[in-house]
Amino acid sequence: MKILPTIGPATESYNKLKKIINYSKIIRLNSSHNSFDWHKNIIKKIKKIDNGVDVLVDIPGVKPRIGNNKNITIKKGEIIKFGHNLKNEKNCINLTKPLPSKNKFSKYFSIDDGKYSFRTIKFTKKILIGKSISSFVMKPKKGLNIPHSVYDNNEQKKTYLNYIKYFDKLKINAIGLSFVQNHELILFLKKKYPKLILVSKIENIKGLKNCENICKYSDVIMIDRGDLSAEIGDEYLYNAIIKISDNAKKFGKPLIMATENLETLSKNINPTKNDIISLGFSSQVNSDIIMLSEETAISKKWEKILIWLKKFINNQKKIIKKNNVKEDIFWKTVDLIRNHTLIIFTKKGMMLDKVFRKNIDNDIFVFTDTKKTKSISQFYKNAHCILTKKFNNKNISNFYFKNIKKYKKLIFKKTNRAFLITISFPKKGSFANSLAYINKNDF
Repeated sequence: MKILPTIGPATESYNKLKKIINYSKIIRLNSSHNSFDWHKNIIKKIKKIDNGVDVLVDIPGVKPRIGNNKNITIKKGEIIKFGHNLKNEKNCINLTKPLPSKNKFSKYFSIDDGKYSFRTIKFTKKILIGKSISSFVMKPKKGLNIPHSVYDNNEQKKTYLNYIKYFDKLKINAIGLSFVQNHELILFLKKKYPKLILVSKIENIKGLKNCENICKYSDVIMIDRGDLSAEIGDEYLYNAIIKISDNAKKFGKPLIMATENLETLSKNINPTKNDIISLGFSSQVNSDIIMLSEETAISKKWEKILIWLKKFINNQKKIIKKNNVKEDIFWKTVDLIRNHTLIIFTKKGMMLDKVFRKNIDNDIFVFTDTKKTKSISQFYKNAHCILTKKFNNKNISNFYFKNIKKYKKLIFKKTNRAFLITISFPKKGSFANSLAYINKNDF
């Protein structure tokens, strides 16, 4: 896996950017925060340090955000009104965008990727009223999430175009599209901006429903676990991640795992066990990139976080390499031919569990000079077991040829081709696995 750091106030200086670029050749900017001029200056610095670095600018889409420029203290039980362009109303917080339409009524909504919740009192096209579940400090520009919301595609399109028009002049490499709900908009933007890499963020119920086509037509897929969880419900997040990651890999698209990957390390000496397990899960679903947001944008411990994550990723690589050296690559290749007739020569039957774990329905011919191995083979429903003379290791190829020829009619009764698998041990601790394609006419 690779690291995708987000630049913010904690890492905006030239010297800090130089350090960041040592960890990643892709840098993210979040245009929901800071001014256009700020982003312009950061991009210039990045390109000056290393013109080969790719810049991903995440654009906000139409999700409403808190419009205040200062922190607001919210008390538990306090009733708050949210709306766009509301004026002179007590306990009212203005939003940057209009409220989305609701797919169905939700008892709760949240702020800041689900961190702070409100019980819904009233929800109309113009106003959302809720009762705070807890006391907290509401920071500026944080997103508002209403479960099962549907966003206006035309407004989404306008917002994308306005942001892309500006950032495209700065020669960025990629655009992050928030709350993508279908593939039509992706196709439109691909045609209009063919040089831009489009990173689609699947973050709500409609995007999840259409995730197959979104994955098919996007260049890169990002799973924003914060927004996704807040929009569809925490209890559905795990299955949603599996669905999106499976579809991303189905179409061979890079996958970015985002939101709260190591935020706890900003406050603690070590990351929590939940963070570590979460990173391991990201690796298991074949994520290509781990994205850091607040961890590198505002945390004073940004460098410590990068060092820790780099060590974690390097350790994962060592484990994968260690596991793959002896057998994984070979057996993954064998898995590709699972639907063909297989011929196996084995003494102790050490590979039978691997072969039969994957190859269930095709005919498998097991040649062995060991009675126990022959007997074990008999228990597999699709195995034909043949006890041979003692293996002739001095001329093993000829030994294979004679035995296959002897049972030619049986082996090639249903097919004209088969694959020969052999496992040998030239010396202690080493393997000499081989896979050969053979044809009936060769015998």
